[in-house]
Amino acid sequence: MDKNEKFSKKSSSKASKNTSEGIKRIEYRGDYVRISRTGGVAGRASVSNKKIGMGATVNTKHGLRIHKRLWNGARVGFQKGRFQFIGRYGKGPLKINQSKKGFSLSTSNSFGSYNFFKPQYSSFKMGGYHVRGQTAQTLQGIVLLVIGTFNLIIFSAQELYLMAWLIAQIILFSARISWAIMVFIKNLIQGFIQGFREVPD
Repeated sequence: MDKNEKFSKKSSSKASKNTSEGIKRIEYRGDYVRISRTGGVAGRASVSNKKIGMGATVNTKHGLRIHKRLWNGARVGFQKGRFQFIGRYGKGPLKINQSKKGFSLSTSNSFGSYNFFKPQYSSFKMGGYHVRGQTAQTLQGIVLLVIGTFNLIIFSAQELYLMAWLIAQIILFSARISWAIMVFIKNLIQGFIQGFREVPD
């Protein structure tokens, strides 16, 4: 089997609100063929030119799609007479998403993603299952709560350790200063006493 061909279990990216949430999707992807339980069989071919950032994909089910990269993370396209604009920016867990309808903020984790501005577009995946909508929003909320609680515990432990270290350093520094002052006063008194003893009658 070619290395580009994959046999994977996924969910439908456009799940029906009533019946598709939680349904496992079995999909086969090759260079020119895509077979899935929900989408059926479709032939596809694509060409691209990275120098100018343009490409085209022909799909026997969805027709011709032409796309152009505008800048890093953003591209525009046309498919079936519809204009598409997709942007995704940011490094790390937080991403800014841009579309024709505006902006949104999302975070990604190993279980999917959660959209803060549009929670209904959140996704949750585990063990080959991929759900969206209200169910994904609830599950992602639980995941974020667990992750947030764990990070809070780690942060609190680090802060307590740092505070204890600072207090210990302050106590140690104060003890050294106090000891130095006591030694200075002792030497000063001994010097005065010795000076008086050495004064001739």
